[in-house]
Amino acid sequence: MDKNRYDRQQRIWGEKGQEHLRQARVLIAGAGGIGSEIIKNLALLGIGNITIIDMDLIELTNLNRQLLFSNADIGKFKAEIAAKKGLEMNPDLQIQYINDKLQSLPNEVFTKPNVFISALDNIPARIFLNQKAVLLNKPLIDGGSEGFFGHVQVIIPHITPCLLCHDIWSRSDEKFKCSYAINPRTPLDCVLEGRDKFYLQYNQFPDSNNPDHLQFIYKFALEHAQKHEIVGVTFDLVKDSLKGTVAALITTNAIIGAVMTNELLKILLQEIPIEGTKLAPLTYYQFNGTSESGWAINLERNEKCPICGLNKIEVEVPASIPLIQFIDYISTKVNFDLKAPLLLKGEIILYREPYLLKNKINSEQEIERIQKNQTRPVNEFVNNGDTLFLKDEGLDIELWITVKFISEPRME
Repeated sequence: MDKNRYDRQQRIWGEKGQEHLRQARVLIAGAGGIGSEIIKNLALLGIGNITIIDMDLIELTNLNRQLLFSNADIGKFKAEIAAKKGLEMNPDLQIQYINDKLQSLPNEVFTKPNVFISALDNIPARIFLNQKAVLLNKPLIDGGSEGFFGHVQVIIPHITPCLLCHDIWSRSDEKFKCSYAINPRTPLDCVLEGRDKFYLQYNQFPDSNNPDHLQFIYKFALEHAQKHEIVGVTFDLVKDSLKGTVAALITTNAIIGAVMTNELLKILLQEIPIEGTKLAPLTYYQFNGTSESGWAINLERNEKCPICGLNKIEVEVPASIPLIQFIDYISTKVNFDLKAPLLLKGEIILYREPYLLKNKINSEQEIERIQKNQTRPVNEFVNNGDTLFLKDEGLDIELWITVKFISEPRME
């Protein structure tokens, strides 16, 4: 009988290659549909050290595709159960789990792994992990799916494009006050109106993991539905709409998870000679399950990318532009939506989102000063050629902004 569980794969990359896998440290963010597939793959391949991060609990609707979970696991943390199942598959591994929000974790969680894998279902967390990968020079493999369709992108910092080099998916398409507000017809229309009501009242986007935010929207959506004689608003609908829940198939998840795992192998085994094979990571891959077709796209790096390029941007604006419009203009110069911008000149706060002012250590006098700044011309605070520091306190992204004043058009 064979005594080596890895015999069949070692015939491809040998004992040295398998030792590379045993010594690898991989962080996987997301233990859902795609994440479950990848965790299973990593455990069976013998990836020596795996850290699983996911703050969600297992729900009944997960069981059509998340193969690591069963009915008995409903209500438990995904990361914890996924780690347990991974160790059952291969007890020789070290598998840690963290039941917490990615953005809340200390930096040491990100410094130890060799490679990051993103199997996340929300844009802010992906953007956060993308910047961590670039700052720490760690390869990142990102993937996602919806129904029969999926994609994979491999980020090798400063070599291949990062997630924000191109405006492929990073901008939100959500718009306020569309037809659902004027003439609501469905339960989802009522939920979206509740979401908008929350934003207008609190000047922030609702957090899908905050029970108070969910309850506010649920209560408003119910009242709105009753006013328009619409039936079907549920608490689960509110949660799903805020989380951006999409159609999901285990077949697509399995394919995307397999592609992502293959890309990980290419990265970990790139120094191992494999006869007749060159392991070159792809940049961007798309899959269409309706026609069983997949294709790779060779994306080029954006040398001016504010994340993996110069980590700074230059903006040209009229000197008299109000500060609040200056903030909006910055948002058009980057490939993501600013959620909670904080603008500093040296140590002086020029702008901070109103809902965060009172949550931070700011005096009443400073709060009043910052609020008055919004409508004042930017040249009252900034000189031509000054460099400002911008941090998005929602996405945890940091940029340097160089300001160039341009002449304003004359009125004839």
